[in-house]
Amino acid sequence: MSYGHAGQNLWFRPAMRFPAFLFLAALPVLPSALPAQEGAPSPAEILRAARRASAGRNLELRGALTALPADATQRPVEASFRLASDGGPTVRYIFSDPEPVTLTLRIGESSSELTESRSGRGEGAGDPTRRVLGTDLTYEDLALKFLYWTRGTVEGADKMKTRPVWRLRMQAPGGTRSAYGSMLLWVDQGSGALFRAEGFNAAGRPIRRFEVLSGQVINRAWYLKQMRVETIDPATGRAVSRTRMD
Repeated sequence: MSYGHAGQNLWFRPAMRFPAFLFLAALPVLPSALPAQEGAPSPAEILRAARRASAGRNLELRGALTALPADATQRPVEASFRLASDGGPTVRYIFSDPEPVTLTLRIGESSSELTESRSGRGEGAGDPTRRVLGTDLTYEDLALKFLYWTRGTVEGADKMKTRPVWRLRMQAPGGTRSAYGSMLLWVDQGSGALFRAEGFNAAGRPIRRFEVLSGQVINRAWYLKQMRVETIDPATGRAVSRTRMD
């Protein structure tokens, strides 16, 4: 992604799976977003910090989603976009090609809402499991619905990119229209940044992975620079397609 500010590039080795990544375009480095306490906080507290980290930044940037099929004979699919946030709970993904589409994400305390606008007409995003303009990202992914799940446990603490993180396993609520039966999340203990996420189907097989490739620091805030999303064949565990966010 390209930003309107000069920043310090931080290149990470592509061994860490991401996030939401994917969607968390600006994540504060300091101060701590989680309460100081002994032991692990509850899953609700950790996810609340992650939701707050995904909103509240005033920024505008340009980027592209490039879908790379596993079959090299197929042509990549590229979707250019502009991401805009006014510093409140609303983030807009404004796509110019392959067709003009605006996706508006509103992040609340108890739920999120993703709406779609085509040719000036606003409407709901529809099926949450469908892909965004042929990429590996789904409308459900962009809506960050898993950050509102209430059933889960804190499995422990890990370290990623030299940062201490909490590892959570969250279960999808019953009766919801979701491709995921559960999610494994790694959330920074200080900033609330979502460093890694892996989605599993109802049978517990992996179906999607998110990986941060690089980032940069601008005005003491961490910004996503490049990320990869993989769609996994649950039968083989192998990636069948990949999308890169630049």
